[in-house]
Amino acid sequence: MTKPRHVWLLILFLPALPARARAGDPPSYSEQVVVTATLAPEEESEIGTAATVITRERIEETGAPTVLEALRLVPGLDVVRAGSDGAVTSVFLRGGGSTHALVLVDGVRVNSPYFAGYDFSSLTTANVERIEVVRGPFSALYGSDALGGVIQIFTRPAGSRPGASAKLEAGNAGRRSGTVFATVGGRDLAVAISAVDSRSGGDRPNSAWTTRSGSVRVDVRATEDLSGAVEVEIRDADGGVPGAVGQETPHAAGGIREQRIAVPVIWKHGAGREASFLLAQARSEPTFREPDLGFSDASDAETLEVRGTETWRSPRRTFVAFGSWDASRVSSKTVFDHDRSRIWAAGLQESVRFGGGWSATAGLRYDRHSAFGGEPSPRATLSRLSADSRWKVRGSAGRAFRAPSIGELFYPWSGNPGLRPERSSSAEIGVERYLTGGGRVEATAFWSDFRDLILYDFPSSKNENVGRARARGVEIAARTPFSGRVALDAGYTLLGAEDRTTGRDLPRRPRHTAYLAATSHPAKGVVLTLRAAFVGRRADVDAVTFLPIESPSYLRLDLFARKDLARYSPYVRLENLAGRRYDEADGYPAPGRRVAFGLDVRM
Repeated sequence: MTKPRHVWLLILFLPALPARARAGDPPSYSEQVVVTATLAPEEESEIGTAATVITRERIEETGAPTVLEALRLVPGLDVVRAGSDGAVTSVFLRGGGSTHALVLVDGVRVNSPYFAGYDFSSLTTANVERIEVVRGPFSALYGSDALGGVIQIFTRPAGSRPGASAKLEAGNAGRRSGTVFATVGGRDLAVAISAVDSRSGGDRPNSAWTTRSGSVRVDVRATEDLSGAVEVEIRDADGGVPGAVGQETPHAAGGIREQRIAVPVIWKHGAGREASFLLAQARSEPTFREPDLGFSDASDAETLEVRGTETWRSPRRTFVAFGSWDASRVSSKTVFDHDRSRIWAAGLQESVRFGGGWSATAGLRYDRHSAFGGEPSPRATLSRLSADSRWKVRGSAGRAFRAPSIGELFYPWSGNPGLRPERSSSAEIGVERYLTGGGRVEATAFWSDFRDLILYDFPSSKNENVGRARARGVEIAARTPFSGRVALDAGYTLLGAEDRTTGRDLPRRPRHTAYLAATSHPAKGVVLTLRAAFVGRRADVDAVTFLPIESPSYLRLDLFARKDLARYSPYVRLENLAGRRYDEADGYPAPGRRVAFGLDVRM
């Protein structure tokens, strides 16, 4: 992985590189095309599910430095970070738990096989081309973990002409960062390289955090019909663990090393026929040290993934058949030597475009797990686009599941090898209005029933399938360009999420959430974006006593401004503009007012 000092050297030499010819770059999908919803590129107007696409252009307009900040502008999704930079960060989709969102990076599963879920704390946007969020049950396509939806991150591809870009940034609270992205090569062989060094001093004692990452992607086009790539990404993050207010841990420290290696291959072998193959490894190695208690641990969680897909496309139909095999392994220095799980799956899906603007999709997947056996996952959607392409009505329903993680199955003090998967049954109906100029307004009503949720059972002193929950809600979102200079991106979610065992609200699921982002281009080369995020009152657990509490609502304001000057773009970013004090997770204060100044260099 590129060391931090190499990042600065690359930035210094960037002006010597030739200017990037944008005409030579490979075409990227716009906000109107969605891949994740059906495993194949489809026009958003033809899919029957709620989807949000965050493009590279939108990331740069809002100045989002991390994926978690970009995700705050997604309806039905709530981001919870337990403190400041580097703190554990989870997402909650449509009332599901933090383990009910499947996260993919270029099609590779990155959810941890140890204890389920994915921690977004160290994931920056430096190497992100676009983010797709599809909401609802998607186990029919992706198997385990996709109860609430799927978040897929697409990395930046190599261009067909040499080029590079870099950012330098500094701010209060010890904020320092440098990023580099460069691409070399041509049409048949191209290489993309990225490097990030980011650090923060934090807002509390023992909360400093450092993230370093590097990636290399080699794209090869052997023939007009056969292409492939090799992708390698490594991310290291480490820092202090301050603990909850009232229960501080002044000397605790932790970190994580993540590695992703992928080899995707695409073969177009006939009219409308395409075969794809993926071989991938995802690995995470978290560490924790608490010298005051004489405790330390280092674990290693690895998943090997093999997947093959065959797609047949015609003007009116798209048929997809696929199979996959995943093998996960977890070891820990202090808990157990190693434990494993395996799962193989096969499925198919067909999308049909009827006359009169009607489209339908139906799919079924069967997973076979080494511990609990088989699990079928069906899903179907139906939508209709009006004759003038202004209105779309849609509906979908399906079942999803989450396989027990290796920690839940085999952890010495709570594991239960007899666990069944968590399951959900979900449905939604929605309507969308397409506006002149590319805008869109949508409203969706959804409901989900969760059963066999895995909880720790005190009488038996182990994990049991004893939980039940229900989520009901409405999402409203709009992206409206008022003119060539001003655009609004707004959303509101009304959510009722109930623990049906206790009758209480599920923790960290606010009843009301809303966001508003106003982007303006007041003059040539100038971008201003003001963002507001509101999170209402919500149930939580006291970080010290573990008793149920209710956390107060909060409103956060952010401002980003940038001026493009040929190859150089200075910018300023202000987060928590009003300096509000609030906790996203009780006992872990969010950062105060942050100010950062930066320079973006494009070659």
